[in-house]
Amino acid sequence: DNENQTQENRQSITDKVTTLLRWTGTILIVLSAVNFMLQGTDEIPPAYRYWIAMGFTLLLCSGGMMCAYLFKETKGARIFFGLVTAFLSVQVTQVAGMIYAYWHGTSALQPQYDWLQFIDVSPTIIMLDVALTAGLLLLVSYASFSILARNHLKTLIIASLIGNALLLLPIRDANWVPLLIAGLFIYIRHIEQILHQDSSMRLLEGMAARAIIFLPLLIIMGRSFLHPVSYILAMVIGVIAVIYFIYDVNRYTQSPIILYISQWIGSAAAIVTWFIIVEQFSIPTGNPLISVAPVALILFILSGQVTYHSRSYRNIASTLMVYLSYSAMLDQQALAPLFAIATGILLSIAGMNYKEKIPFFSGGIAVIGGLLFYFEYALQLYSAAPWISSIVLGLLVILLASYLENKEKKILQQSRQYVNELKSWA
Repeated sequence: DNENQTQENRQSITDKVTTLLRWTGTILIVLSAVNFMLQGTDEIPPAYRYWIAMGFTLLLCSGGMMCAYLFKETKGARIFFGLVTAFLSVQVTQVAGMIYAYWHGTSALQPQYDWLQFIDVSPTIIMLDVALTAGLLLLVSYASFSILARNHLKTLIIASLIGNALLLLPIRDANWVPLLIAGLFIYIRHIEQILHQDSSMRLLEGMAARAIIFLPLLIIMGRSFLHPVSYILAMVIGVIAVIYFIYDVNRYTQSPIILYISQWIGSAAAIVTWFIIVEQFSIPTGNPLISVAPVALILFILSGQVTYHSRSYRNIASTLMVYLSYSAMLDQQALAPLFAIATGILLSIAGMNYKEKIPFFSGGIAVIGGLLFYFEYALQLYSAAPWISSIVLGLLVILLASYLENKEKKILQQSRQYVNELKSWA
């Protein structure tokens, strides 16, 4: 027993050491690649820059092959081939820069950084690079996804190839690129949702495979900031941020810190996206009922999705809606009373649904305000025909007295239940 315990302790220490070494090696490789792209390419011609990256990729492939066939060890092979598949998207970006520069010639929109410019490359070299990259991408994707998620090999390869193929399109226009980003995001997210249904794809290897197919989309998004940015691009990225940081982040992690930070990023993105719409479509900012009320609606919608402070979201939204309703009525805006009544009813329903006092009472205040606005018309009607109004009012008072006398016990019982129910609400 002591020998078995000692062996288990040694194995545990070995696992920790090897895990630490793998993480250290992975970080060193990534930092080295980033350092090469940022600092080591200023004086290297674009064609050579691509070939150096190709050599780096092949070196990683060799490491994966050594782990798989020489050491008979799969963890290291997964890491190497995962890194190779990710770096191949960077190489595709380099080829895309060559194609774009050649396609548009002197009118091409080039980034201000020299190491991101791929100009003066002959078409022969470009065609050779495209062929080599396509072949290597297909082979490496097959090897990588076979190791990471063999059960979904075909789906992952197709998604990866589509994303990298879209990277090659010679498009940098501020209006077309957002549409490309939106379409690719919808497609990749749909694939990722299907993969998430398989429990094996929620393991570390499966999550790595799912992250790899997202990489071309992230590269296109990052590349778009190096060129003219349009409001359409800002809106698309804002919507993607809301979907990812509010709706999708739970599929990747349950870390409270990450979820908390993601929640505020997604909420801020939603509000900023709305104000971009306000500015670009000339929505009158002088009317808060039109320009600010949707912010309250956004907060109410997000309150059903966020993990933290959901009640605060609804409280802020409710208070804001009451304030906007009364401001609109004081300004004598058209349909403001109807808006207040409709908003009040919806807030009251929401308060009953969530069993929360502030939305419920805010709704009541809004309804009362809207009804009081029409009280002026009731006074005008009374002054125009006081005898008819008095007859109607007297009839209603008598009927009310009869109803109270007949339903006294039931009314008192329901009132007590109502008060106790409200006390139990948050």
